[in-house]
Amino acid sequence: MTGESSNGRFAAGLDRLPGSAETAALRAAALEAFSATGFPTRRNEQWRYTDLAPLSSADLDFAPQPPAEELISRVAAMLDEAGFDPAAPRLVFIDGGYCETLSQTGAAAGLSIASLASCGAADVPARTHAALDGHPLATLNAALVSDGAVIAVDDGAEAPEPIELIFVAGGQSDLAAHPRIMIDLGRDAELTLVQHVLDLEAASGWFNVVTEIVQAPGSTLTLYRLQDHGKLRFHTALLRAELAEDAKLACGWFDLGGQLVRNDFDIRLEGSGAEADLYGIFLASSGQHTDNHIRMDHIAPRTKSGEAFRGIIGESGHGVFNGKVVVHRDAQHIDARQSSDNLLLADNAEIDTKPELEIYADDVKCSHGATIGEIDEEQLFYLRARGLDEDEARDLLTFAFANAVLERVELPELRERIADRVAVHLADGEAAGEHP
Repeated sequence: MTGESSNGRFAAGLDRLPGSAETAALRAAALEAFSATGFPTRRNEQWRYTDLAPLSSADLDFAPQPPAEELISRVAAMLDEAGFDPAAPRLVFIDGGYCETLSQTGAAAGLSIASLASCGAADVPARTHAALDGHPLATLNAALVSDGAVIAVDDGAEAPEPIELIFVAGGQSDLAAHPRIMIDLGRDAELTLVQHVLDLEAASGWFNVVTEIVQAPGSTLTLYRLQDHGKLRFHTALLRAELAEDAKLACGWFDLGGQLVRNDFDIRLEGSGAEADLYGIFLASSGQHTDNHIRMDHIAPRTKSGEAFRGIIGESGHGVFNGKVVVHRDAQHIDARQSSDNLLLADNAEIDTKPELEIYADDVKCSHGATIGEIDEEQLFYLRARGLDEDEARDLLTFAFANAVLERVELPELRERIADRVAVHLADGEAAGEHP
């Protein structure tokens, strides 16, 4: 798509978004930066396995309206039925917009939680509307963002309990939401954050989220994200993080739904002793496509990173894993590990996996590996010999494959929620597809 046609397509939505004249100028600059390249195509090496043509040609509304009271009531009922605690600290967003009625910000010393739209101009981080080099969809987010979350933890402070960000698509078709999540951790600060991405009912649309993290020395962030869209939704996401000396970041990413899903991670270990640990599970079947793209930059010495993703690909599903570790010059004594393990459950299931290393230092420990396999027939026979039918045995073995990652989730209630949703997808055949 050319820059001219992109500008024409998004201009109407841009004019309806909130903000001052200064904000409008920043949005216009971001849109111009996006329009210079447009949607990435498969000619771009980073997008060779993911075709955005269905997204780029979709007729979408880029400025959703605030939810009606009836919709808020339906979302509240859904959250209650799903077991979400209304008293827990949380920000709830419906179709990308903040819903104060369903949110609970609470109060804790040294902790600030607010929706982006509720912040005054002086409190919105300057980087909110900045174009992001190399990430065109995130640059489009900078132009079209209307809401999101701003979370800050002061030096030495610790959030007393996990904070939840709950994003619900309300069921109206063809809406595009572009939320922005800004996280700033002070020196030695600690925070656990959980993102939930849900659909109230099956509907088409696009969810394009950017999470930006800045961690000061010695800070610790644990971040989980459960994406459980319906199978008509487009989902694209960028997580960008900058870690200072001895900062630690742990991310658990779980993708169960969506028609086309693309997750980008851009992690910069900028201070000596910084550590980042990324792991996740993704399911894809019945025409679903899920692409995890990771770039891990070891800029400082004595930094450490881990990447461990497991894909379960069923009937007509397609998965992608591309993990790239870049060890910069003079970044000595680093430790970087990558693994991509994948289970194919149907003859027409497909996975493309590409772990990469780019090393400019000579005293490092780096490893990467990828496995692609099917259900073990001997284990299947063993379970069937003990009374399970074939579908039950397959589901049990598939769940065991996923559970090696699920066990890393440190919050028991969240771990149970994710495990239940994985089991539901497997039992419904959404991951496994048809068996002979």
